[in-house]
Amino acid sequence: MHKHDIFSRRQLFALGAAAALSPALRLYPALSVRLAGKGAWLSALCCLPPLLLYALLCSRLAVARQEGEGLGELALRCLGEKAGRALLFLLGLWLLVYAGFALRAAADRFVVSLFPRSAPGFFVVTLGLAALWAALGSPRALARMARMLFPLLTGVILLLLLCSLRQAEPENLLPLTGEDALPVLLGALPVGEVLLFTLFAPGFLLGSVKKEPGGAGELALWLCGMCLLLTAICAAVLGCFGAEITERLSLPFFTLVRNLVFFRSLERVEALVVSLWLFPDFLLCALTLLCAGHSLRLALGGKLPILSNGRGIFPLSAAASIALGLWIAPNAAWLTRWSERIVPIGQGAAALIVPITYMVGKGKHRL
Repeated sequence: MHKHDIFSRRQLFALGAAAALSPALRLYPALSVRLAGKGAWLSALCCLPPLLLYALLCSRLAVARQEGEGLGELALRCLGEKAGRALLFLLGLWLLVYAGFALRAAADRFVVSLFPRSAPGFFVVTLGLAALWAALGSPRALARMARMLFPLLTGVILLLLLCSLRQAEPENLLPLTGEDALPVLLGALPVGEVLLFTLFAPGFLLGSVKKEPGGAGELALWLCGMCLLLTAICAAVLGCFGAEITERLSLPFFTLVRNLVFFRSLERVEALVVSLWLFPDFLLCALTLLCAGHSLRLALGGKLPILSNGRGIFPLSAAASIALGLWIAPNAAWLTRWSERIVPIGQGAAALIVPITYMVGKGKHRL
């Protein structure tokens, strides 16, 4: 690993956080409100304890890795060649599918919000080629970009949430009763889907991160911050629209932005915010493509020598993801089906790589 390819752990956290904003505002809070009603604004906090346990496993794997090892290499070392390659091959295939879905979902946001007469294909291809360009470069450049952009994205969100306070109605959030407890827990499922992916996926880039002490505490703080941010977003949307309207909206956060007026002069900043959200979409697609290519290269490198070195896997992976993005959701109904049924199952299964690697590694004394 060249010195110019190495980046910091905080940059890796920023990459995960910025990438999480893309699926977060697609799933959350509409799906959580559908499951939890007016108590959905507490769902992200309810998801925090199991996510902290998962983050602890991620941290222990990061401590146990050798210099230059990422999650993929750790899986091979802990599970052995055959089982490790099989797991990484299946994971790589799923990540290609998810990259295609992420491209299609990002394209849908542009079509619905800004270009209602356009076809999503143009946006799928354009964003897919941009993600390929990023994957062919150094992961450090992607992480540094995320480190610069995430404070801007967070600042924009907080400003929008602050401006939404005057429109919020407290009765849309409270009171809650004991009967709301189980629905609130169910509403945590979309939060888990979003944050689990951005906990394990950056692990594939750990080979480019220098080992340093204190990672568990920083990861826990990062996770708490993300849950608090999602809580604030849900509370703002619910407070302004109420549960009944929110669950019917396809993009609740951007609908909230559409209805904001700033300083009595600057109106309808939705186009600016949707355009700004191109960066989280780009970072998510590039990160997913990087992870998919890395997994497939580790799984097939020995059998296909052309993939064992260099970045030849990424153009093939990008082509497959773009093709999937053009195919998997020909209309809004299919996009919703993928978003609410297929993708959660796939992401939950993919996230098992962390506990499987940790438990098998400990059992075989390879960690």
